[in-house]
Amino acid sequence: MAESAARPRDWRRIALPCSIVLNLFLLAVIGGHFYSRYAARPQDKTMLSRLLARVETTLPADEATAFKAVILRDQDKYFAARKKLLAARQELLAQLTADPYSKAGMAQALKDWKAAWDGVSGEFSGTLVDALATVSPQGRRRLVTEHWGRRFGVPGP
Repeated sequence: MAESAARPRDWRRIALPCSIVLNLFLLAVIGGHFYSRYAARPQDKTMLSRLLARVETTLPADEATAFKAVILRDQDKYFAARKKLLAARQELLAQLTADPYSKAGMAQALKDWKAAWDGVSGEFSGTLVDALATVSPQGRRRLVTEHWGRRFGVPGP
């Protein structure tokens, strides 16, 4: 009888440390996943600077220089549009956190934010099309593979 009483106790003595080690391992894996996805992105840089950095690391030097020249040529236009977007976002957040909540104010803030987003997109899209025209077909494929390939399974060049 003393022998059967010792078995469950031995089992519990092994299970608890194993469970703790396994939980710590899984916590480290999950934490590493989030760290690799979000810590690698410099939060203080703008979307434009991240785009140019990606282009410089992906394309040959002559194509990257030509691309960057076209993008920087029109930067004042879309920086002005971006300022409007940031102001619209601030107003959206103000309406979202307002007390009392105003449905009409929130609806207007969303409309203004959408219009500002469309303005940024409209100002930048023509410039982006012009900049991509300076890149070879192989370079454009490489850009697609580097940026979207890992997420969507786009095959390499």
